[in-house]
Amino acid sequence: MATQEGLDVYFFMFTGMLVMFLLSAAVVVLFFVYQKKFYNQQVQLKETEADYQRKLTRNNIEKIEEERRRVAKDLHDEVGSIFSTLGVKIIQFEKKHNTSSGSIELIKESKLLVDKGIMSVRRISHNMIPNELEMFGIAAAIEELCFQFEGTDGLEVDFESQGLDKCGNQEIELALYRITQELISNTVKHAEAKRVEIMLVCNNGEVSYDYQDDGIGFDHEQVRRGLGMHNITNRVEMNGGTLSYHTAQKGFGVSIYFPVKI
Repeated sequence: MATQEGLDVYFFMFTGMLVMFLLSAAVVVLFFVYQKKFYNQQVQLKETEADYQRKLTRNNIEKIEEERRRVAKDLHDEVGSIFSTLGVKIIQFEKKHNTSSGSIELIKESKLLVDKGIMSVRRISHNMIPNELEMFGIAAAIEELCFQFEGTDGLEVDFESQGLDKCGNQEIELALYRITQELISNTVKHAEAKRVEIMLVCNNGEVSYDYQDDGIGFDHEQVRRGLGMHNITNRVEMNGGTLSYHTAQKGFGVSIYFPVKI
């Protein structure tokens, strides 16, 4: 009888411990399920925020480019036309009136100012929307850009391209042009470089772009925080590309890759 009571006690204790173990295990499982669900929600939230930021950045860049086109058109069509008309009026005035030596000098100075105004309008509107990019493609546009910077503070700019007749993505071409503009400007302003090498290749549905100068180089963290570099990164990412910076004690470089649908 006593043995049977002992067995009942052990069975009761075993059953109680088993129930407690199962309850504890259920609590642990529920905790991890909740943790996993919370983690997935956080990941989804971050992806949503990142997607929103990408759309916002893309929208901002598109608006900037649209505004550049509008201002460039207004400059060319309105201000450029005013300068041209003014130049014609000065010539007509010169032909119709007998002018003294002092008046002739004044007319010459006026013509010179008008010519400078026309050239400034053309230069500013060209920088906003490069005609070479729309008419002749990215290779001609970058080549013209390099020509503009060639010789600035003794800078030598070497540009090579291959296979670009196989690529026709205008958004990528505009991104590459703006990136080149930003990089060469940074080199001239900060790098104290004497030489820049740019290589652009489009082949088998891929675009690869390499930029390298021989200047004093940049601190890697400074590069990441810079607004210009931030814009470059955004332009690359919004077109589905990837990039890497090469910073060292001497020289600065960027490598960019775009997959292109042909």
